[in-house]
Amino acid sequence: MSSTTISKQVTMPLQLTELRKLIPKEYYEPPTAKNIINFLIKATFFMVPLYGACLSDNFFVISLLTLISGVFLFSLGTVGHDCGHGNYVKPKWLNEAIGQFSMTFHGLPYAGWKHSHNTHHANTNRADKDPDRLWLYTDEYLAFNVVERYFWRLFHTRLFWMSAVGHYFRSMLPWSFKIAEKTKSAEVIKDARIDLAIFFTILISFHAGMWALGFGFKSLIIHAVTILIAFMCLSAYVRTEHYLLTTGEDVEDKPWLTSRTITQNAFLDFLATNLNYHVEHHILQIIPHDNLPKIRPLLKKVILDAKQPYHEDNFFRFMVKAFNEEFFVLERETFREIPLTELKAKNLV
Repeated sequence: MSSTTISKQVTMPLQLTELRKLIPKEYYEPPTAKNIINFLIKATFFMVPLYGACLSDNFFVISLLTLISGVFLFSLGTVGHDCGHGNYVKPKWLNEAIGQFSMTFHGLPYAGWKHSHNTHHANTNRADKDPDRLWLYTDEYLAFNVVERYFWRLFHTRLFWMSAVGHYFRSMLPWSFKIAEKTKSAEVIKDARIDLAIFFTILISFHAGMWALGFGFKSLIIHAVTILIAFMCLSAYVRTEHYLLTTGEDVEDKPWLTSRTITQNAFLDFLATNLNYHVEHHILQIIPHDNLPKIRPLLKKVILDAKQPYHEDNFFRFMVKAFNEEFFVLERETFREIPLTELKAKNLV
């Protein structure tokens, strides 16, 4: 097994409900003023470079400003993620407004994404239920056509930092359009359809305004590129969060088995809005991300004292491992990693 598949059979009981009770109540409260400033900084560093890129005719300047805008659009997406859990700011209407703004410009209808993401939290790395699972069983891969196999291999080896782009078109965006096929909840369906209308209203209004300023399709093209950059950044973080953290056993109510915390520098923490403290986030989603580093030492100690695995790695070290990893699928019965070379040797591909 690779070094990333490190979950082991637990030796002592550890109850999620009891673990959550250990978190001091003061950490449930979001630092509203600080987070509003955080949001405004990130929105400014997304909008101003985008506008500057539209004004410029210099390719180098446009490229640089678009890159900056795209990186901070990713950062806005992590703000939208925190809002989606209802814990970025108070009051609720402001939390939802910030989430709607952040996710809309990130290219995601907010309400539809929230329901899909909650499904991920309830079923993390469970093969039949998690919409964000990144790995395949052998039979799933073999059921793909030639084109699907090619792109899955491409996006899960050295181009892993593009995987969220494929996932966006395959799972994220269709969810909002096929809402009635995804849930039986009339309330969720209604919210997602209203949100879809808001999503297009915001985007059309924004780009109509940019058109009126004389930018034509330039702003639309630049915005599309910033979304691509944002999803490339997201791909790296999605890879770190849950990749292959499962044992094939029942992992329900055991988020420490299926999540990984990534240590990095303060600037990357700021860009990711502390989303990299992912073990802590999955243990209790309503804890504001600003408080996740504060509860980490306590939760890590309790998990390790219970002789359970606490998954963590360094961001840059993990990126190197992910870049050099050979493509493989997993045997359904044993969860054994089967390299592509082994499938070819058996004339399966």
